[in-house]
Amino acid sequence: MLFSAPGLSVVALVLFVLFASLVAAALFPLQLLDPAWQLRLAGTLINGAPFPLLGLALLQIAAELGPHDPLLKNRARLCSQLAVAAALGFLLLLPLQTIAGLKTSRSLNQAQATRIQGAEAKLKALRQVVAGAASNDDLNQQLQKLNGPVLGPADIAQPLPLLKAQVAAVLDQAALQISREREASQPRTPLLLLPDLLRKALASLALALGFAALARRPGSERSLLQELQGSWRRSRFGGAGRRSSKTEADYLRELSRSDHNS
Repeated sequence: MLFSAPGLSVVALVLFVLFASLVAAALFPLQLLDPAWQLRLAGTLINGAPFPLLGLALLQIAAELGPHDPLLKNRARLCSQLAVAAALGFLLLLPLQTIAGLKTSRSLNQAQATRIQGAEAKLKALRQVVAGAASNDDLNQQLQKLNGPVLGPADIAQPLPLLKAQVAAVLDQAALQISREREASQPRTPLLLLPDLLRKALASLALALGFAALARRPGSERSLLQELQGSWRRSRFGGAGRRSSKTEADYLRELSRSDHNS
C-alpha cells in the first residue's frame, strides 16, 4: 500500500515543522506594537498556513487508517483541538491586518512628509548662509556645519560674488529635485490599500473555515464548522418557527373575532 498511517503521520509532522520554521523567522526581532511587524507576521501566517492545514488533514487520515494505534489517535485529537485556536486566530487576523495596514500607510506618509520638510528647511538655511557670508572662508565653514555643498580649493579661490552664484546654482538644482520628489510622492490613500486588504481578508476567512472544518472541541464528535452550521440552522429555523406560530395565532384570533361578530 502506497499510503500508510505512520508514513502520513511523519509527513504531517514535517509540514508542521516547516510552518513553525517560517513563523519563527518572522517573529524575531519581536516588535509587538509595530504595525509593519504585525503585517509581516500576518503575511507569513497566511502564506504558510497551507502547510499545517494539509498536515492536519493527513494526520486525521492517518488516524483513520490506523484506528488501533493510540499514539496516532491521541496526536490527531490534540491537533484537532489546537485547530480550534488556529481557526479563531485567522478570524482575528481580519481586523488586525486592516488596522495595521492603515497605521503603516499613515506612518509612511508622515515619514515622507517629514523628510521632505526637513530637506526644504535645510535648503532654506543654506540659502541664508550664502546670502549672509562675509568671506569665502566664512561661507565654506558655514556650509560644512550644515553639511552643504563641498567647496574645493579652486572654488574658494574665486571671488566671493562668483562663489555665491556658483553655490546658489547648486542649491537651485537641489530645490528642483525636492520639488519633483514632492510631486512624485503623493500620500497613499486608504483606497489604494483596499485590493491588498481584501485579498488578505478573503485568504484569512478561507483558512479560518478550513481549520474549522478539521477542528474539534474537547469532547465533541463533530467539527467546529459543523457545530457552527448546526447553531446557525437552529437559530434560522427556530426564528422561522416562531414567526409561523405567531402568524397562526393571529389567524385564530381573527377567526374568533369573526365568529363573535356574526
